[in-house]
This record gives sequence, C-alpha cells and structure tokens, in this order.
Amino acid sequence: MKFFLYLALFPFVIFSQENPNLEKLDSQKLYFSSDLGVKLYTSNLLLGQQSFSREGVYINFNIFLKKEINPSTLFIAKSNLILSNAVSKKIQVFSSYPELDTAFYFSTKIPNILSCNINLIFELNKKINYFFSHSAVLKFRVYSLFYKKGNIFGSEINSLGGLLSSEENGSLPGLEKASTLEYAFKCSYNTSIISFLIFLNSDWNINSFNDFTLYPGFGINFEKFFTFNK
Repeated sequence: MKFFLYLALFPFVIFSQENPNLEKLDSQKLYFSSDLGVKLYTSNLLLGQQSFSREGVYINFNIFLKKEINPSTLFIAKSNLILSNAVSKKIQVFSSYPELDTAFYFSTKIPNILSCNINLIFELNKKINYFFSHSAVLKFRVYSLFYKKGNIFGSEINSLGGLLSSEENGSLPGLEKASTLEYAFKCSYNTSIISFLIFLNSDWNINSFNDFTLYPGFGINFEKFFTFNK
C-alpha cells in the first residue's frame, strides 16, 4: 500500500524538488477532489475489421497542485486513482469464406471491463469569467492496479491481469487508454464543476512509441473539491 501511495505522490515530490523556493506543502497548497462521469470513444477494431465503441462510467480520486501563471491561467499537476467500467455490448461481425462462396454476419458480445489505474495528469486551465473556464489536458497511465473482464463467450466473469492493463495483456480494451489528449469546457459553482469533454485516446506509452492510433471520444464529468482544515 505504501508503494501505491508513494507512486501517487511522485509528481508532487518532483514538483517541490524543482521549485526549492516554494513554501512547504500544507493543506493550503495541496488540493483534493473526487469526480465521476460517463464517456464514449470509438475506432476500436475486433478481429481487425469490425469497429466498435467503448462506453461506460468512472470515478476518480484526485490529489493535485496548482500554479498560477497569470491571473486567468493555472497550471495543474495531478495524480489520480481511477475506477472505471466499460459496459458490455453486442456487435455484428462479418465473415466470408471465398472457397465456399459464402458470407454472413454473426453477433458476438464485447464484455464489460472493470479496471483500476493510477494516472498522471497535466492541465492548463484558462478562466473565461467567474463561472466558465476551459482546459487543455494531457493524461498518462502510470500504473495499472487491476482489471476484471467478462467472458466473451458467456455471462460468467473472469478475473484477469494485475499490474497490466487489459490491452497490454492481449485482451479487449477497457474505458481507459494509455494516454489521452483532452479539451474540457467547465462550468463551476462554489466547490463543484461540471465539464464537457472532447478527447483523443491513444495506446501510445513508454513501451510503444510508434503506436499513434487515435480514438476520438466525448464525455461529461462532475467534480467536487474538498478542503481539510487544520
């Protein structure tokens, strides 16, 4: 458990080391929030020929630092723990047998995938007015804690993986990809924010530098900030 905590705090340790003149971190400098939402992205392929979308729900637990660039612009470094579930769905797959002069469609089930990951996020937020702002967000998956998926040939659940994401283990992808470039339009009220998201997911990571396949998607997110008094 300590390892996961150290990993989640890693970006903030680096941030403090690179900024020796910053005051010591305390409850006024370190921020906490939780958010939940729904999202959909597309362009996945089954059997190399049938495209399908992944959609589902997620919940994040966030810890982050904010750095003011100017009165209307913030840089945010964030680490979060995300629990997501891509819902199961049925799709039609086309098969052909030229030697038999036969072609047909059959239905198969894309199983749900429940996953838990630790992400590192960098955000540039620009304030529009008191209520509205927008952000450019870059997100990387740092560590996959577990995933659990349904069986493609039946309704039973199989527990697989552990320290690997589903696609890295040769399985179907879940709701999250290895990296994401995102634009968010935000409406804030007191300590809550609702965000409308447009994003590009990618399988690009440190182990696959040449994989730049993009998966466009959109979503909606509700975030709540927390303060802890000394």
